[in-house]
Amino acid sequence: MNASTLRNHRRHSQRGAVLFLAMIFLVLLAVLAVTASSTSIMQERMTGGLRNRQLGLMGAESTLRGGEGFLWNLAFDFRQPLPPCLPSGTSSDCVYMPGSDGVLMTKVQTFRTSHDWLDPGTDGARPYDQGLTALTGGAITASLSAQPRYMIEYLGVGTQPFRTGGAKNPQGTTSRVGEHHVYRITARSQGGTDGVVRVTESYYSAMNLTNTNFNPGSP
Repeated sequence: MNASTLRNHRRHSQRGAVLFLAMIFLVLLAVLAVTASSTSIMQERMTGGLRNRQLGLMGAESTLRGGEGFLWNLAFDFRQPLPPCLPSGTSSDCVYMPGSDGVLMTKVQTFRTSHDWLDPGTDGARPYDQGLTALTGGAITASLSAQPRYMIEYLGVGTQPFRTGGAKNPQGTTSRVGEHHVYRITARSQGGTDGVVRVTESYYSAMNLTNTNFNPGSP
């Protein structure tokens, strides 16, 4: 083997090594690209899921405020003005009451505890009166997949913690200042998709402040 042949052999060997290294770098770049793409997709899904849960929570909270507003505008006149809901739950302007044994109706228990979205035709609840579905324009991203619903339970009459009963006013008649009707409102809302169901609750007390009526906002 002469010197010229040896130089040509070395050149071919060097070219093969460069090709091998280039292929390794390409494989590494491909792996990095796939990893970055997978991470980006996962982050997008996590962000979308978080947004979906936030929409569900906002829908449920808004519905609670709507239920409280409904009670605020009632005229109590020393009594609970809404009729009791029947087990069929056919009337929307009614309140659910526990049985004489303190047990809640099945509809109430299901509405408060179910992880699934319930059929609006049979859940015994009422829809939130502000439309939150099929929104358009700038509000389209806040649109919910179904209209939120809420249920009101009547828990009975109570007094302020520092009172043990009705006090007598100077004229000898019973004062009802401090007496209040207590309600529990349960709201359910989907998120932007039906994959999210959020349930929230609040307690509402309609209190007699003046011995003439209850809610300051009532007629």
